[in-house]
Amino acid sequence: MNQETSREIVTLRDETVIAGELGRQPRDLTGIATRCPYGYPAVIETAPVMTGGAPNPTLLYVTCPSLACAVSRVEADGGVRRLKASCHDDESVRRVLLDITEIYRERRAALAEETAEPPGARLGAGIGGPEGPETAACLHAYAAALLAVMTGWLDAGEARSPGLVERAREVWSRFLPPVEECWCRDKRCERWDTVTRSAAIDVGTISVRLLVADLKDGRPLTVVRRAEVTRLGEGLRPGGLLGEDAKRRTADAVARYANEARVQGAESIVLAATSAARDSVDGEDFVTALSQDNGVKSVVLTGTAEAELAFTGAALDMEGDSVVLDIGGGSTEVMRRLENGSIRVVSLEIGASRATERWIRSDPPTEREIGNVYQEAQWAFKKIGFTFSAGGSLSADSSGERRLAGVAGTVTTLACLDAGLEKYDPDELHLRVLSLESVRSLVERLGALTLKERMSLPCMQRGRAGVIVGGAAILLAAMETLGYDRLTVSERDLLDGLVLRGAGDGSDSGPTGPIS
Repeated sequence: MNQETSREIVTLRDETVIAGELGRQPRDLTGIATRCPYGYPAVIETAPVMTGGAPNPTLLYVTCPSLACAVSRVEADGGVRRLKASCHDDESVRRVLLDITEIYRERRAALAEETAEPPGARLGAGIGGPEGPETAACLHAYAAALLAVMTGWLDAGEARSPGLVERAREVWSRFLPPVEECWCRDKRCERWDTVTRSAAIDVGTISVRLLVADLKDGRPLTVVRRAEVTRLGEGLRPGGLLGEDAKRRTADAVARYANEARVQGAESIVLAATSAARDSVDGEDFVTALSQDNGVKSVVLTGTAEAELAFTGAALDMEGDSVVLDIGGGSTEVMRRLENGSIRVVSLEIGASRATERWIRSDPPTEREIGNVYQEAQWAFKKIGFTFSAGGSLSADSSGERRLAGVAGTVTTLACLDAGLEKYDPDELHLRVLSLESVRSLVERLGALTLKERMSLPCMQRGRAGVIVGGAAILLAAMETLGYDRLTVSERDLLDGLVLRGAGDGSDSGPTGPIS
């Protein structure tokens, strides 16, 4: 069997349509062998051993209602009897079905091995359960297997089984209606097509990040979330030019992420650039080039639009009155929803990368250098006033009291270190509480390490070690100045806001306009 045959990714959208076709949720899906002319699942593949260990004798199932009805009519008219009789009377038919049965068995055995499931699912059984076509019990199972061969899902290779696709078509034509007559004319499965898959790429001062998510019932459900430190803002001064090496690193990461989003089945991809792009004289041109090179929509967000989108993402899992803090590389956004429903946003010109380049020269940093970052951040947070403060309450989680939430790389990295994880785990960190004492301890701990020592820490992204001390000092200043003794970590952020609402025109009015 040719193990190189490409396998489509089964999306949440596919699963939603299949659930509508079957009238129940699909179980243990491993692939979609055939799609109808409208692109909806028509034949699905399932695991040989179900979750929990129950054997599953059938590899392939017809799910398309129109196809199932067409096969049922033939079956009711004696189709199974004619198929078995032909296997006794016509060696060519028998040979084709035996070849397909062998491929079918090999595929089941391969799946059992890939999924490390225990044996016992009758892997040697034939199509639909019986040992061979002479004892066939279900025409639907044979229709599914024939279609899977005709579409190339089951493929033994031409050298081993020459002309198998054409021979399968000939057998189909003897027992079943023409394939084109088996499909509906009214795209009836569209009524279950309620999920869309979207992707967003965030080009920040420190890192490039990707989110591929399924949108269902107004919520993004994460498929893939990745980040790579590229330091686009390295050495950048406001109004200056982006560095050539920084642009190359960033462009390479964007190209990989755009390709991955397409492989994952994203129907739309938006690229949003933030502080480094808006602060540089060539940022707009660079983002336009990224957009054209990768065939994606793009926007350079203002600080306000960036913050509103970050709040939109973080608020998905936050209840009550929350202040959201987004410490970026070149800027820090602070945001809160007011009683009238509007979002109050302040964008501060201090970020982990910018503060590090301004104040930190030593390795490890001196207390004075870290203190300078803290003092600049403290001055910035003092200016934003009571709107974002804890209002005198030092409890983050009590009912009705304002709490502080943190998003993006500085916060999630500190939370990962505080949790003692050996490997970054977003599910473990989402909604984890980071105490003020923990942040103080992390600033002291990280500040005492050399760059090389920080690079060797678990959870530390390559490239973030150089700016994490500055970012931690900013977080400490925010919590102490605004009066919070706890911070809730959110893995949802700007990326979730982008896939949920789309990016805007980058104006201060927020994310409402088109993306070029």
